[in-house]
Amino acid sequence: MTTMQTRPGTEMTPATSTNQPGRVVSIVGIVLGALGILFGIITGLPGLICGIVGAAKGNRLGWVAIVVSVVCTIAGIAIGHAIIGR
Repeated sequence: MTTMQTRPGTEMTPATSTNQPGRVVSIVGIVLGALGILFGIITGLPGLICGIVGAAKGNRLGWVAIVVSVVCTIAGIAIGHAIIGR
């Protein structure tokens, strides 16, 4: 087994770790928002909420999730209304 030597006072962090707060919830918001095309407000609203939480934590992807959620949810409702009609 090999050991890694570092200078005193430095820490080794894995390359896969991210220090961006709100990143995971923002990505979940993007996915849920995109699913708003198929499921309308059922997944669009949780995507919007996740986007707001991500943006509140300072992550730029939170704003992307908000836009994707709103646009895809409105598009999904419009498509559903056009297919089903009244």
